[in-house]
Formats: sequence, structure tokens, C-alpha cells
Amino acid sequence: MKIKFTNLSFETYLLPFLLLLINFILKIIYIGYGDIAGDEPFTIFYSQVDYETFSKMLQTENNPPLFFVLIHFWIKIFGISAISTRFLPLIFSTITVLFIYKTGMKFFNIRIAIISSLLFTFSNYHMYFAHETRVYSLFALLTTISMYAFLSLILDKSKRGYFYLLIISNILLIYSHFFGFFVLFIQFLSIISIKGLRDNLIKKYAFATFVTFILYVPYIKLLLDRFSSSSGGTWVSTPTFESLYNNLWKFSNAPVNTVFFILILLVALIAIIVKRKEIVNNHLVYSKVILIWFLVPYFLMFFISFLIPIFLDRYLVFISIAYYFTIAISINYLSKPKWLFYSLSVLTVSLMLFTFNPKSSNDRKKNELAKTISDLKTENTLVYLCPDWIDLGFVYYYNLDYFKDYKNTRIRLNGDNIFPINSASQINESFILNSESVIYLDGWSALVDSDNLIFEKLNKSFNKVDINESYEAYKIYHFTR
Repeated sequence: MKIKFTNLSFETYLLPFLLLLINFILKIIYIGYGDIAGDEPFTIFYSQVDYETFSKMLQTENNPPLFFVLIHFWIKIFGISAISTRFLPLIFSTITVLFIYKTGMKFFNIRIAIISSLLFTFSNYHMYFAHETRVYSLFALLTTISMYAFLSLILDKSKRGYFYLLIISNILLIYSHFFGFFVLFIQFLSIISIKGLRDNLIKKYAFATFVTFILYVPYIKLLLDRFSSSSGGTWVSTPTFESLYNNLWKFSNAPVNTVFFILILLVALIAIIVKRKEIVNNHLVYSKVILIWFLVPYFLMFFISFLIPIFLDRYLVFISIAYYFTIAISINYLSKPKWLFYSLSVLTVSLMLFTFNPKSSNDRKKNELAKTISDLKTENTLVYLCPDWIDLGFVYYYNLDYFKDYKNTRIRLNGDNIFPINSASQINESFILNSESVIYLDGWSALVDSDNLIFEKLNKSFNKVDINESYEAYKIYHFTR
């Protein structure tokens, strides 16, 4: 007797609920495992400020304001601890699996829905962003919602709800991250390149895009200013061809997974080419959109990066969802005989599961670092932090009251003889002469002091230096007489 997997209540309600629950539990367990570090202190700091300070910050910030605004109201209620500030990104990441599942079910089948959802669920890459107080989990969620609305319009352009959902998700998308425009480009390219979509959808999509851009008008000048500023180069390095593999590795947890997944994609591609005349598939249009979503921005951003480097793992977060869909679609296509489908499915999900590590951490021991400096520091010790923007990550653990007092944070640090600097010229000679020791925290100072002049100046003034390199990208130099 055959048991058919067609229980609608299970597929429609229970299974997506279980996926949500599993995602939430896996992501909540280690939410506070790593220190607040990287760009998290910057995000938290400027999410607590007044409107005037926030507006000035946006003039030099390469992310639009949506996530800052959401966190601003969130921390007013829940505070600025690591757990409270990361809980909102965790929610965004958890909800994403629901739209992955809904997309797989609505436009393909339950097999694709489950495989793609589980690949996302056991992704170390997405676990990391679920534990980071930054925009990237929101970026992934809004991309998934936008593509769900777009595919729904292809299925039935007469339903206004999906039209409105597309406009809302796209406007939120480009207000959350500038690379949200790549998603709009994916949708436009799909319409003009896939037969049948040009006549059926182009007018409706053009109007939706027009409304989206009208609502974005207030931010266009700032967008152009930031593009002009970044076009001369950023801190992101130019990629190599190896980067194409390395970023798929990030999506796939481990090298062996990556090789296996690429092999599946290649076998499916060869099978499609060989049997292209025999293919009659109602899902073919949706598969083409998914493929465009994955391949076009992935390679486009790679080649753009030889002019303006942007091919960075976190900037590709919106592409990773399409990668999981593409793997699931490829396995589904290779589903005859059925034993092969089940074998590939179990092996694919198992590889992600066995290489899954919910303890995502940035390995930047900011709490320990701040404590080490506090222990070394005396009343007659100067502390220099370079570059000056690392002060927020330091002060978050050095003195949270200073961090909260955002209008006077630097003043209060200076009052403790702690000075964020970018060059040797900012070192006060008389302060050096009257101090018994100096602590120099080097947090990638080469970005602003490529000739290492700060270290040289301090080294000349003292006859002993102890070096502590236990903090990933940071070095603590302790100069004494």
C-alpha cells in the first residue's frame, strides 16, 4: 500500500511551522555566543542617536537607513545588550525560511520546498547573519519576499495583492541595502529575456518599478553621493577567480559540500542540454527566473569588482537563497529513478547538517580585549586607538555608560586618557613626556597609517614594548620606560 505525501494541512501549516520552530531554536541557542564586534557597535551606536546626529551619519554611511530605524525603536524597548540587539536579525532570518518554503511549494513542489528550506536552515553562513546586528538577515528576507511576489505575478498578474507586495518589498529592499537594486535588475532581466513574460508582465512591472522609484526619490541624491565616493575604491579587495569558488564555499559550509553541490549543478545542466527537446515542464519559467537570480548577479558583481570591488561574501547574501533553490531544483530534475532523488536529497541535506555549527562567532574577543587594556592601564597611562572608528567596539565593553552617552562618548574617553587617532600627528608630545606608559591598540591601522608612523613615534619615546596579538585583527602594544 502506497502512502501519498498529500496531506494539505501538513504541507500548508504544520511543516512550515516546524521549519520556523527549528530555525528559531537553532538560532536562539547561541545568540550571545560571540562579542559585539565588527560593524555591530557602529550600528547599535547610531541606532540610539537623535535625528540630527543620525542624518549626519548617513552622509558618509554606505547603508540606507531602514535597519537603523528598526533597531532604533527596538532598543528603546529592549536595550542594547548583545542578545536584545541580535534578536531582531534572528527574527528576520527565521521568517526567511517560511518564504523559501512558500516559494518552493507554490511554484515547484514539496520536495524542492523542503530541500531548499533545509539547506538554508543548516547554513553556517545564514546562522552568522542571524547573530549579527547588521542589515544582512533583513536583506535576505526582503529579497525572498520580493521574489515570491514577483513569481506570484507571473503566475497570476490579475491579483493586486502580489502587485502591492512587490512594490512594498522592493521599496523596503532598496531602503535596507543599496544592492537591493540588483534584485530589481534580476526581475527586469527575467521579464525581457524569458519568452512570454515581456507581453504579459512588462507594463505591470514597469508601473510597479515607477512607483518604487518615486518613493525612493528622497534618497536618490544621497545614493549618488555614496556611489561617487565609493567609485574610487573601498576597503574591499579585488577578487581573484578563486573567489568564485570561495563564496560558494561560504554558502555551502565546507569544501566537500561545495564540490558535491557544483557537481550536482553540472550534471543537471548537462542532462538539460541533452534532453532539451524532450523537456515539457510547467515550472520551466520559474526555474529560469531562479537561475537568473543566482547566476547573473553572482558573475556580474564578480566582474564589476575588477573596477569597484564589491564581491564580498556578505554582499552576496541575497544570491545565496537562489543558490539553495538551484541545488534543490537540480536534484528534483534528476529525480528519475526515485532512489536517486532520495539518495541525492538525503546526502545533500546530511552534508549541510553534519558541517553545521550553530556557534557562529566573529572571533573578535572585544570584551577580553577591553578588559586587558583596563588591567594594563593606570592613572598615568595613555591609550591610543587606531583607526579612530574602532573606538565604538572598544567602549561598548570598556564602559557601556560612555557608549550610551553618544553626544559625549569621545569626550568621556578623552577624560580617561583614551584617544582614537588616525595619524602620528594627533599624538600630543607633552602627554607622552608626562606619561609612564602608553597602550596602543592597532586595529588594522594600515588603512590610515600605511607607513606605521604611530608605532614608530611611540617606540622612540619608550625603551620597552610588550606585544599581545591574541585578538584576531587587533594588536595591543604596551610601551613602558
